[in-house]
Amino acid sequence: MNANVAVFTEDAKIFDHLKESAVGTPFNLQLNPDLSEIKDDAFIIADQASFLDHLEKFEGIKKNYLYILSYGTDEDNMDFIQRYGLHHLVGVNPGIYGAEVLTYLKKTYEKKVWGLENHLASDAEIKILSLSDSRNTNEMVNDALKHFDFNEYFSSPVEYVQVMANELISNSLYKGPNRKRSEVGLDSPDRKSPVFLKGADLVQVSLGMDKNGLALSVQDSFGGLTYDLLIKSLKRSFEEKTPMEKKDGAGLGLYLTFLHSNQFIVNFKENFRTEVVCVIEKNKRYKNYKQRIRSFHFFQEVSSEKTNH
Repeated sequence: MNANVAVFTEDAKIFDHLKESAVGTPFNLQLNPDLSEIKDDAFIIADQASFLDHLEKFEGIKKNYLYILSYGTDEDNMDFIQRYGLHHLVGVNPGIYGAEVLTYLKKTYEKKVWGLENHLASDAEIKILSLSDSRNTNEMVNDALKHFDFNEYFSSPVEYVQVMANELISNSLYKGPNRKRSEVGLDSPDRKSPVFLKGADLVQVSLGMDKNGLALSVQDSFGGLTYDLLIKSLKRSFEEKTPMEKKDGAGLGLYLTFLHSNQFIVNFKENFRTEVVCVIEKNKRYKNYKQRIRSFHFFQEVSSEKTNH
């Protein structure tokens, strides 16, 4: 069964690129259709100008079905995301943004939210680590990275992946279990103290690479990173760019992870699971990597939905 996608833009090149990217997919694209005729299960793609032009009419669209295309800076985009409560903002990077949008439409359409498989080709090499404590995490990540060939990348992707992995693992180990700790009367541990998870409360780290890029996933079984908490943390970091004085971390981990990613994705089910996925596209030149307009995606699974894990 096919799915309808309404595209709102005055730039014919954007629509042509999206339509070309949709060839062979179950998505039927329409350019600037009458909003009153759009069905509830239709996806919406709009550039920022068209979104603002139709703002009142877009208010009733489901957040997970609305995709905004942007040429803006990271700061402007984060402000835009917060102001309008967006779950999907895609950087208009020439030649590649169409494939990215279609990847995420497919995630929602097929209800396949979790894992690196959504972001990498079927022949990708993937290494998976399961962590139950804070000891030797850096060494384990470094050993896993040695299995990948970075010859076609700029000089320091390994450094960035190490930083992202360290920040996300620390968040999962130290902040993730805080709700469970408070329920049994325990305080949050200081980040200088070792932590140990019990039972099935593991942190899973996945590293993968295909011909287009590399991806990192850090997944925990706590489900504490709500949309509001995520946006508040990122927005504060963009504005202040200084650490918060908190014993469970500086508060800049998600911000650094976002800045080092080309695509920053959060998959979330409240009190059940959080997964942060970071994608770095293959680039020989560091300048091209840094000039990439970063994309933001937030997928929330609710209890009434059955998704493939």
